[in-house]
Amino acid sequence: MSNTVLLLTLLAAYLLFLAGTAWRLSYNSKTNKTNTNSHYLFGSGFGFLLSFFGIAASLFSTFTLEGMPAFFKNHGIASWVFLGITDVCLAALLLYFGLKMRHFARQLAINNNKRRTAKNLTEWLKQSGLPKWVVIFFVASVTVFMIPYITIQIKGTAVMLQTAIPLGETHLLWSIMMVALMMTYSWFGGIKAIFVTDMVQGLVLLVTVWAIAFFAISASGGMGNLFAQVATIEPALLSAPGPKGVLNWQFLLIGFISIVLMPYVQPQLFTRVLVAKSDKAFARSTMALAVFAILVILPTLFIGLRSVLVAQNMPEGHFLLNLISSDAPMFFYALFIVGVLAAAMSTADSQLMAIGTEWSSAMTEQDIQKHPSAKVLVKSIGAVVALVALALAQTSFKSLILFSINSFIGTSLLLPIVLATAVRSQAHRWLLIISSVVAVAIFLPVVLGILPKMIMGLRIELILYAVQGCLLAWVWLSKKSSGETSYVV
Repeated sequence: MSNTVLLLTLLAAYLLFLAGTAWRLSYNSKTNKTNTNSHYLFGSGFGFLLSFFGIAASLFSTFTLEGMPAFFKNHGIASWVFLGITDVCLAALLLYFGLKMRHFARQLAINNNKRRTAKNLTEWLKQSGLPKWVVIFFVASVTVFMIPYITIQIKGTAVMLQTAIPLGETHLLWSIMMVALMMTYSWFGGIKAIFVTDMVQGLVLLVTVWAIAFFAISASGGMGNLFAQVATIEPALLSAPGPKGVLNWQFLLIGFISIVLMPYVQPQLFTRVLVAKSDKAFARSTMALAVFAILVILPTLFIGLRSVLVAQNMPEGHFLLNLISSDAPMFFYALFIVGVLAAAMSTADSQLMAIGTEWSSAMTEQDIQKHPSAKVLVKSIGAVVALVALALAQTSFKSLILFSINSFIGTSLLLPIVLATAVRSQAHRWLLIISSVVAVAIFLPVVLGILPKMIMGLRIELILYAVQGCLLAWVWLSKKSSGETSYVV
């Protein structure tokens, strides 16, 4: 059986699985008269497994299967600081602060006489009494900065599918089919369907990367030989800041801060923290996430280094398939591509639905489950964002990770607005809100090339983090000295 036939067989099996899952959940929704809140808007709690895979799938996606090996191939083992250590720290901090977030959400509901706690960022901000324009600004900024991350899911997968099974001269047709598949699946299946793909994606991801890493190490004659051969070809790959000088201390620090802050500012992750069925289920899923991060990222190091030996000069989208074809059995070639599709769908689906949900919640004063047009808004906004990402995916950018890091940085600059919800002093609240507004107003022109990226040898992002960090420290110290406990609406 050829690679193409095997790939088409696995793709067909995966698509049938998606169709069956979406139909079953859609049928159950109609039969049981499931409301908008439960079907689309995170109305029901999720236990340990679904909570764990939901958070993991939002973090590890095309970014993992394609971006990480490419980053190790191009920039060397110092990428481990940026990727491996950072994600483990994210999980460790999330265990503490995630529980604080859940407790604070319950307190907000009590203070506002709500029957249920906030299930997304916008509800959290509204229940905290922030002005409507601040809520709209927050959601608009998140949307702008999330589009690049959705874009890399579409482009990374479409380029790989185009490499394996060409359709036309570019990856446009694969991009269109992928977006259509994502939107149809999430529209019919709802949030539970997305959580199902999260679980499938997580399992396929783990099996695939370790299998490919095993074959890559074996083909190199062992781990010692792999590192020795890489040292012969490009010694700089085995030290920081790497052969291209990207992994300097400023990049690593900015990358660490922006990724560690993701769960508190990105809606698809924030929601998954709040919808866990219980604190126990959330704590267990977060601890599992730290282990999963190591298990997923470590093998991509070996895959990336092996790529230096067999596909150093090949572009992204080609070198991985060439490596798998030369080192691994035919089955893993097909499984890898299906895994990339599952990872991209899982992540992009959740992000599109989260953005639609945030806008739906922001555009009404009432609770989102009472919004009569919530379904239409969630679908419509998700479709618009998907089309923008589809168009952007047809442009050129060299690195999936370097492109997506702007998404992480942009959303992380919104953290002061989230923290403002826990501050009683109006002066301190406005100081935090304004710091985020100004930071976004500066960072966007930097991304677009209008403003310089460096000032006196320091990156703009680092300066913005330093200013925001000082403001947060001052507000916290003022709060402590005044004896302020918790914010009460």
